[in-house]
Amino acid sequence: MKIAITSQGPEMDSLVDQRLGRCTYFVLVDEGQHEAIANPSAEAAGGAGVQTAQFLMDKGVGAVLTGNVGPKAHAALNTGGIKIYTGISGTVTDALEQYQQGKLNLVSGSTVPSNFGTGGGRGRGGGRGGGRGGGGGRRFQ
Repeated sequence: MKIAITSQGPEMDSLVDQRLGRCTYFVLVDEGQHEAIANPSAEAAGGAGVQTAQFLMDKGVGAVLTGNVGPKAHAALNTGGIKIYTGISGTVTDALEQYQQGKLNLVSGSTVPSNFGTGGGRGRGGGRGGGRGGGGGRRFQ
């Protein structure tokens, strides 16, 4: 089965990238052979997770190893039948060894909240002070 590992660089000793949709590279491993491919969705204006899922499906990937996965990417990967392993850290080689030794767990849902990074804050501040101090102090003589 072809495995995709999110990576910060193109080498097996590169660190695992914690992002799926915007990772820098994918290291694809199949039958002992590996190749690094730059993630075409890394700079996408929006929808990087879903675009990445489609990219991995097109490459025939059966499992992905990454740090985190968002809800839309998770749904798309599930639809494509791709197994998802998250919480991965260390190097690409470390991640592959952990996978081969059966030390990784499949995830059943997104590891990133659905509102993560959406900028929904209002920023109005609720302070009631108003700067109207009553004074009340007396002058000493």
